[in-house]
Amino acid sequence: MNTIPAQFDWERGFNRNLILGKLKEARKPDGRSFDAGEYEYWLPVLSSAIRSKREAEPLKAKCIRASLSDASLTLNDPDAFIVRCDQEFERLSKRPLSKFILYTTVTYSGPKLIDWIGDDNARIYWQPSMSGNFMRKAKKAQKVQEYHRKANKVAAEHDALTPIIVHVFAYDAFDAFERANDYVDRFRGMLNLLINSGNSINPFGRLAAPHAVNKFRRGPFHSIHRPDGSLATETFWYEPRWAHNASSVEFKDPPDYRRSLQRWWRKLQENPMREFISDALLRYCRALDLHEADASLLGMWQVLEKVTGTDKYDLLIDRLVRLFRDHEDAREIANHVRLRRNQTVHSTHNISREAGAILMQTEMLASQAIFFYLENAAKFENQREIFDFLDLPLDRQKLRRQRKISDFFVRYQSGP
Repeated sequence: MNTIPAQFDWERGFNRNLILGKLKEARKPDGRSFDAGEYEYWLPVLSSAIRSKREAEPLKAKCIRASLSDASLTLNDPDAFIVRCDQEFERLSKRPLSKFILYTTVTYSGPKLIDWIGDDNARIYWQPSMSGNFMRKAKKAQKVQEYHRKANKVAAEHDALTPIIVHVFAYDAFDAFERANDYVDRFRGMLNLLINSGNSINPFGRLAAPHAVNKFRRGPFHSIHRPDGSLATETFWYEPRWAHNASSVEFKDPPDYRRSLQRWWRKLQENPMREFISDALLRYCRALDLHEADASLLGMWQVLEKVTGTDKYDLLIDRLVRLFRDHEDAREIANHVRLRRNQTVHSTHNISREAGAILMQTEMLASQAIFFYLENAAKFENQREIFDFLDLPLDRQKLRRQRKISDFFVRYQSGP
């Protein structure tokens, strides 16, 4: 009898027997290796067909691969395959955690903003001293990767980038990168949230090459180190075709920005809906990192679906407008963004000629919602209450009438 808490299950709508059958056909006689082409073709389909709990998501790919390579599994039994994935998760999650350090950079060139900031059990260090023991050894260790970076045409670092290191505990170097990557992007999400509202429309923007909305963007490459500065893996991660043609951020008065950042970061860390908001910040950050305007718009629409709890257009817009004092303006902007999003998905239209305005408007809708959660989520017991709040009528007379009816309902249920 399987007593391992279930971390995986099959998604509805997939023919699990067919998918496993395709991979069985690709399996070689040793039971552990596969025809490479068929394996790589069907593996993403299998991954989509299996859902995982949040805790298991970082290990999902490894669990699936290990289960496929288990020669004792015939791949005829979908339920047995899920049990094997759960067993692999239990094995992998029992490994000891070790300390790793991510080296990366961001597009900032001003005075030091902070020393460090915490997120869960991680610490993000801003602009560590290049003469410090770790940084000296880390930069020396990176020289091993230099040949391969040049071979892959990875952009070089320059003076308009600021180093950031992230201390994390993880199972291995690749797990460390995934964890640290989320920490950095969540932190950048907050940084960009605080300054993107100051963006303005460039009337000549259509004459310029497409560029990401975010000011705080990642540098061209990233590496994972041991605490002594040595490389934890010679693998490096990089941004393909990296380009940042906008000016790097340069705060002239860091103390003011530091206080604002720390205040909002504290609100996030202490928020009862921290996990929900963190996910929204990640989506927000990564959508606005993209140079391709259409892809950025689609990513931002997903942020709006996240914060409103629905993918139904009318309900999404109704909930959004309740976050604004000027409901009519917000409704017109939201309807306009919805139309442009749909044109991007369902026709040959693209937003490139008006990308600056459309993305700025979409960012305005999303940031208003995220700030609402940061400021007010503690007033609600759960996510459902927030959505109920956003479903309340805008007409105050109707709202007062609804309150009277609710009060009467309570008295009626209490009896004579």
